[in-house]
Amino acid sequence: MTGYVMQSSQPPTPPPDDLVDFFTAAAFFQPTGHPVSHSTLRRDAEAAGVRIWKRGRRHLVSLSDMLVLHGERQDENAEADS
Repeated sequence: MTGYVMQSSQPPTPPPDDLVDFFTAAAFFQPTGHPVSHSTLRRDAEAAGVRIWKRGRRHLVSLSDMLVLHGERQDENAEADS
């Protein structure tokens, strides 16, 4: 079957309403007492397979996804400290 391309009958997934860039996500976490850099957020998102949306030169993620990911990271850090 070389040369055939399977096309999905599913429409593309629309982006979520809470897209932010990594700098905005990092700024969101600053006042929480658990600050994290934009580069760490990006690395964590890529490692966890979080969907990253590209709009022009900006790379965006769902803030909800980042909240979950950051919470899991803090739980892991707390367990490692105890």
